Amino acid sequence: MDFSTLIRVYQELEKTSSRLEMASIVSDFLNRVPEGELPIIILFIRGRIFPAWSEKELGIGNKLVIKAISNISGATEATVENRIRETGDTGLAAEKLLVRKAQTTLFSEKLTLGKVYENLDRLTSLTGKGSQEKKISYISELLSFAEPAEARYIVRLILEELRLGVGEGIVKDAVAQAFKVDPKLVEKAYSLSSDLGEVARIAKLEGDEGLRKVTLKTGRPIEVMLAQKIANIEEAIGKFGKTAFEMKYDGARIQIHKEDDRVELYTRRLENVTKQFPEIVKAARENIKAKSAIIEGELVAIKSKKDRHPRPFQDLSRRIKRKYDISEMVKNIPVEINLFDLVFCENENKTNDEFKDRRELLEKIIVETDTFRLADQIITDNLKEAEKFYKNALDLGHEGVMAKNLKAHYQPGSRVGYMYKIKPVMETLDLVIMGATWGEGRRAHWLASFLLAVLDPDTDEFLTIGRMGTGFTDEEFKEMTELLRGEITEQIGKEVKLKPKVIVEVAYEEIQKSPTYASGYALRFPRLVRIRTDKGPDDADTLHRVEEILKGVAA
Repeated sequence: MDFSTLIRVYQELEKTSSRLEMASIVSDFLNRVPEGELPIIILFIRGRIFPAWSEKELGIGNKLVIKAISNISGATEATVENRIRETGDTGLAAEKLLVRKAQTTLFSEKLTLGKVYENLDRLTSLTGKGSQEKKISYISELLSFAEPAEARYIVRLILEELRLGVGEGIVKDAVAQAFKVDPKLVEKAYSLSSDLGEVARIAKLEGDEGLRKVTLKTGRPIEVMLAQKIANIEEAIGKFGKTAFEMKYDGARIQIHKEDDRVELYTRRLENVTKQFPEIVKAARENIKAKSAIIEGELVAIKSKKDRHPRPFQDLSRRIKRKYDISEMVKNIPVEINLFDLVFCENENKTNDEFKDRRELLEKIIVETDTFRLADQIITDNLKEAEKFYKNALDLGHEGVMAKNLKAHYQPGSRVGYMYKIKPVMETLDLVIMGATWGEGRRAHWLASFLLAVLDPDTDEFLTIGRMGTGFTDEEFKEMTELLRGEITEQIGKEVKLKPKVIVEVAYEEIQKSPTYASGYALRFPRLVRIRTDKGPDDADTLHRVEEILKGVAA
């Protein structure tokens, strides 16, 4: 397929903000897409190059793109930067500069979808000496073949700034419309596969019957089931009667995928962290007594194998982020995993089983060790017994408890009323950092004020909700700056725009209505609780959740 065909769809989508119209545009387009190109098209429509669970990452910053635009347009890098400041959009700057290409190639080649994907895919494998120059050359090659409008969207794809507002829900609706399949089957198939491109391909070729056959596979992580907040133990027992109470560990949620001797670990954001935790891989290989299984647990950094009190979450975060010197990290920051659910066993999908049955099966196939354990649990409808368990969890340094419905099925990717979290502190929000301001004086080299945003799940857009700049230590300012520096896409004076990559857990005094921010709300006195390296942009709290919290406060 010619890349220009996709560009025309992008341009149509940019002209509307109507969810129904967007779904219709995407649906009409999908009907014309060959089955082999559906997976790429589905990703590109949402402004992504790879599925969420893929280990591949472009990691291309604005500087490399500016160099490539300069190479092909003949404009100086300073001129490119000035045009970006004028337009507020690197893609639009590229389009305007490439209208009059100063540099021409010896031959012209029509840009295809396959060629764009091939070059972008190659970028992920380039490392070491000379890799930056090679990356610039692959980007330059695409821009040299591109028409100006094509260049705009190539740059936006590379920088992950497509800005079309086409959310996951719109694409699911479009797939159902295009191939005349049941939207509920599309939703379920995606929840079990985490791959909308594959779901679209199956819908096109096999219809409803094919979607019904989609099931879990090891090595393909699923979106986890989410919990709702509840006020106290008594309310939980009132809802569920006899209830399973489990420790709410202060750690990171992990999926363990085992197939014979192959073991892979994924975070809740579907990131593969197998290499970072070799001791957990070894323990899973030796102590899961099933040939195939997908198991959930909470990974916790601990003081030592003897002293299981949790270390600060940031210690665990260091291990999640570390790509080298793994053996040193294993020694310096020991971890344990507390297993609490089983969704797949011996090639059978267990998500439709009741929780009590999934837990019983989990207990049968796990051999416990000091660091590979079943999550502490009691089953009771006795208020005093449950509150004693809750107090013990807090005394051990954990966040609280989970209350789980014994009869509940597992619903991937949903915050359904099957389980609740009970914590003694005010509800926090997980927010994405969209921008920042350079500090002054001795903090002049650090980003010191951070623009926060919530997710609009209907459009996949991030809506600002406040700024956070107080309560940081110098070390925390330094850490945040190092984490965010590579995500800067634009700078005007001291203000920088950032890719929506970094998630922070934020506490606050109050949520107020406000016309100042795009969400329509503002956080009063927001303060950092911790950086959530185990979460990605799609895990950010939504505008709906903010409104739910406000309703709860009003009630």
